[in-house]
Amino acid sequence: MHRNFTNVDDSLFDEYRLWQLKKTVRLTQENSPFYHRLFADFGVDADDIHQLSDLARFPFTVPADLKTGYNLLCTSQSQVEKPVTFYSSGSTGLKKRIFFSMADIQKILDFLPRGMNTVIDREEGRVQVFLQNSQGRGIGGILAQSLNLFGMQGWTSDLQDSVEQIAQLMLDNHVNVWFGEAITILRATRILSQQMDLSRIGMKCIFITMTNIPDSMIRYLENTWGCKVSTHYGLTESGWGLAVDCDCCSGYHYNELDHMIEIVDPDTGALLPYGEQGEVVLTNISRECMPLVRYRTGDIATLYPSSCGSHLDLLGHIVRRKEGAYLLNGKELYPALFDETLFQNEQVLDYRIYADDTMLFFDLEVLKPEEFDGSQMREQLGQIPVMQGETLPEIRVLPCGTLRSFAFEKKKILPFTEREKVLL
Repeated sequence: MHRNFTNVDDSLFDEYRLWQLKKTVRLTQENSPFYHRLFADFGVDADDIHQLSDLARFPFTVPADLKTGYNLLCTSQSQVEKPVTFYSSGSTGLKKRIFFSMADIQKILDFLPRGMNTVIDREEGRVQVFLQNSQGRGIGGILAQSLNLFGMQGWTSDLQDSVEQIAQLMLDNHVNVWFGEAITILRATRILSQQMDLSRIGMKCIFITMTNIPDSMIRYLENTWGCKVSTHYGLTESGWGLAVDCDCCSGYHYNELDHMIEIVDPDTGALLPYGEQGEVVLTNISRECMPLVRYRTGDIATLYPSSCGSHLDLLGHIVRRKEGAYLLNGKELYPALFDETLFQNEQVLDYRIYADDTMLFFDLEVLKPEEFDGSQMREQLGQIPVMQGETLPEIRVLPCGTLRSFAFEKKKILPFTEREKVLL
């Protein structure tokens, strides 16, 4: 049947996504030993997909399944262009492996700059990227390369670069967008604001990712730089780029052309309807080398119908990670509960939280330890609703730079026994 693709309406878009989903499930079933066995064990088949909602009949892929990655491959190992090994939390979490073919990398190179194009025009963009770069081979280098191919200009600053190196690159190249890991950008901003008036630099946008983003952090960055702050959600399993802020709605629009997102109950795995908070489940529907089917990300958010007139779904901002929670005296605590209070203090650069059976312990990296009022912060943390009736937390104040080596880690509440390793 001849189809008219001149005007893509909502119905045609959904039809295309269904075709991509069917193709991907069949690809994994026929070529990946892992999925061939998994689907057989659950009694499901690619032919069971007749509409997008049929995806919910299929079993989950979980982070532990990515320990080797090879059994999930749908191509030969010779077609792997970029293998990526990473950890779920710093260097001590679950080790995972993701593989990308040349076609997959090309899709990533095509998509990433379009996400950037939502915050700045192509001909204007002069972007400094703050992501893991690993001597030019990491995602920071891939993003900078994609921006240059797109007609923007991009430079990389590794997460471990000094503030002096960051500032020199920014000034030398008249950078007007900072994009990357939120805590690294916050730390650099706090330090540089002591040395210069950042509102006079000419920054157009601060574009931040990789963590929960509290309103107090956004307000501070907007006031200090004198520009808008946008947020992004992506993960290695999605090919790094995935979702960007909607200008009209409070949340993200995600790349529905290449992915599907579901929200499920974190405990039971049951599919949740629009408006209910749960775990983000990701399916890659245009990946060649190692597509993931119903991958449980561990990120907690809500999915809504868009309120801006778009047919696209709206993914609420990520509120926390499932793995980061800690049960204390019958209460489920997680780092994002404390972000608003911690980052409204302009001395705070970063933090880590620990717990034993009775209380919480905070390590706070601050600009000037001699000027920081730990007692006041302790009282403010104790006023957070979930902390009512609990023992006030203990606070250890650490000098600027102490926690920089943990920039790669996702926030979680750690066992108290881990605390002394910070200063080793």
